[in-house]
Amino acid sequence: MQFRNTHATALGDPKVPPSRRVYFAIYFPVDCDVRPLHMYFSKSNEGTKVLQDACKAGGLQMDRGRIVGSPERINLFTIEGDILRVDLDLEAHLGSTLQPSSVLIVERGNRVADYRLDEIRAAASKADESSCAVM
Repeated sequence: MQFRNTHATALGDPKVPPSRRVYFAIYFPVDCDVRPLHMYFSKSNEGTKVLQDACKAGGLQMDRGRIVGSPERINLFTIEGDILRVDLDLEAHLGSTLQPSSVLIVERGNRVADYRLDEIRAAASKADESSCAVM
C-alpha cells in the first residue's frame, strides 16, 4: 500500500492555521482501488466533514452517507477497528479515540474485516506511515 503523497505534502485546507491542524494517514476500501493518502484537518472539524473531504480527495462520490452504487453506509474507523463518531469534532477524539500514530480508515458498513485491519497495521508499521500529528 503505497501512499499517493507524503506527510509533508498532506492535502487539506491551507486556511487552517498550522497550530490547529491534525494530520492523518487515510486508507480507503480495498475494492475502490484508491491508494492511501495523507491529509490534515482542523481540530474543530466534525467527523462528517473529515469523511466527506477524505472521500472527495480519494475520488469517491458520496450520496447520503454512502459511496455511489453501494447500499452500505460509509464510516470512519480507527486502526483498532472502532467506528469514529462523526457527530463530534476531532478535538473531542484526541487523547482518547485518536492517539498519536493513528490512521483513519474509510470503509463500508459497521466494521472493518480483521484481515484488512491486519494489512493496514502491517503497512503502517512497516512504512511508518501512520500519523496523527497535532502541530
